[in-house]
Amino acid sequence: MLKNRRMLARKDQTEIGEDRLAGRQPAAPHEVVLDGARLAALRDLGLLDTEAEQDFDRYTRLATELLGVPVSLVSLVDADRQFFKSQCGLAGELADVRQTPLSHSFCRHAVASGQPLIIADAREHPLVADNLAIRDLGVIAYAGMPLVLSDGHAVGAFCAIDGVPRDWSERELRILGDLAAGVIAHLELRRALAEQCLHDRLTGLANRALLSAQADQLLHAAAPEESETVGAICIGLDDFRLVNDAYGAAAADSVLEEVGARLRAAVRGRDLVGRLSGDVFAVVGGDMGDEAAVMRFAARLRDTVSRIAFEIDGQLVGVTARVGLAGARRGTSGTDLLSAADAAMCRAKSSSAAVRTTGEDTGDVAAAQLRLRAALHGAVTRGEMHVAYQPIVDLESGAHVGFEALARWTSPQLGVVSPIVFIPAAERTGDIVRIGEWVLRCACAQLAHWRRDGAELSMSVNVSPLQLEVPDLAKVVAATLADYGLPARALVLELTEGVLIGAGALQVRNLQSVRELGVRISLDDFGTGYSALGYLKRFPIDQVKIDRSFVETLQADCRDVAFVKVILGLAESLGLEVVAEGIENPRQRRLLEQLGCRLGQGHLFSPPRPPAEVVVASGSRE
Repeated sequence: MLKNRRMLARKDQTEIGEDRLAGRQPAAPHEVVLDGARLAALRDLGLLDTEAEQDFDRYTRLATELLGVPVSLVSLVDADRQFFKSQCGLAGELADVRQTPLSHSFCRHAVASGQPLIIADAREHPLVADNLAIRDLGVIAYAGMPLVLSDGHAVGAFCAIDGVPRDWSERELRILGDLAAGVIAHLELRRALAEQCLHDRLTGLANRALLSAQADQLLHAAAPEESETVGAICIGLDDFRLVNDAYGAAAADSVLEEVGARLRAAVRGRDLVGRLSGDVFAVVGGDMGDEAAVMRFAARLRDTVSRIAFEIDGQLVGVTARVGLAGARRGTSGTDLLSAADAAMCRAKSSSAAVRTTGEDTGDVAAAQLRLRAALHGAVTRGEMHVAYQPIVDLESGAHVGFEALARWTSPQLGVVSPIVFIPAAERTGDIVRIGEWVLRCACAQLAHWRRDGAELSMSVNVSPLQLEVPDLAKVVAATLADYGLPARALVLELTEGVLIGAGALQVRNLQSVRELGVRISLDDFGTGYSALGYLKRFPIDQVKIDRSFVETLQADCRDVAFVKVILGLAESLGLEVVAEGIENPRQRRLLEQLGCRLGQGHLFSPPRPPAEVVVASGSRE
């Protein structure tokens, strides 16, 4: 058997010679050793230049004892050296440094061929006769088994060495092979653990540790004079917990996997995509010095996530996202870069912005939030708020059929505060309940005034999730209607899809109780939420409002036309009223009329105005 192994080794060398004579050029050993994929597989193990470990030392100790050899090694073959992850029998300086250059390595040949290398006398073997390990280290007999991982990459060799010629027996080679198999199994386990430690288990993307390491590497390689060429982009999904609450963890996980796949397909080849936490993803890359280009790139990533709905159990689920950007230069840590991008994304969410950068100081933002909350508390009592009214119009005649009541705030300290700023803040502080009840009373009082003048109008009032948690909401609504002598059908309560998807038992009960009064329920921003069609079946909806994002881009040949057609057809079959929001120009109005939409709302007719500036239109095309 030993003779056959030697003949096999000679045959391998003969075949290499025949390949060359025939014009076939196999990869040279040094080319295999320097192969980038092989080296990457080696580095991913995380074992180079690490301390000795008992798990590996057991194998080399067994090899020396069972084979009766003076030296055995677990050798990892790098680009220019071999590193001994474990050694038994080395002495002196070599035992301390635990490595040699490749000029002193037999193992590199086992790695290059991916086959066992069995040498009885190195001085007579053509492959290693000139190897400096013979002269400097006294290596004469060598038996090495390549450590080939499951992906086919040989990262090193497990070998036994003797200082005198030796005929390796079949039993010895079998023992060496079995021990090598044990080392390989241990390496595979290490690789799996390393992969788990550096990659997100659900999506397979890089995790925070790997993203941070990649950023560190890019920052270290950046030229000192370059300014903020390394960038991080954080993409956070909006209210993603609602998907989990509505459809369960498995469905939410499938959406996260798809988000990861979309981002991976959308980035540049040199960028690294990862998942920082539950519903927050990140992209780290270099060459991000052009701010305008990076902003466009970030917007494209956001659109990649938000533009196309996800399918869950046959229903389309829309997911939106906010984006934060951060740039850094050499000397910054990858951890700090990611934290800055994450903070910018959080500020985008709190300010309702689509994309934010790290331009604003975090402390200033926090202080501004605290000032906003302090000023908001008691704003209604102090008379700082008023209600503006935007008409809902019959598209054919131009007559006003109703109004939407919208809260507006002018603070003595902060000036005019946008509702996209103070409404989320009020929801976080709980002030939205008081504000909501005040808007309801103002709106009903104004509606009663207009109806006394003979106008058969309705009034739409927005309701927040916190208001739906007030135990006696139906009584509050009924009392308000009674105070102003209004029929219940004249009042429309507008809810967003997010309110419905997160509705608990109390909220659902309140909604049903209000509906039993005769008050109508409208579903706002229809088409942009999580599962709009499902709500039409599950909840007592009377009206849907087509989101302005579909109206803004409405053209005769665009996909939004088909979407609007679907909504109108579905609404007709269910007996629902439809209002198109965001009508800005006559062309949009005409197209909506042609599609069969009867009601609309938008600046074409009037922006929200205080009641003193509202003129109720009885009918006009212009």
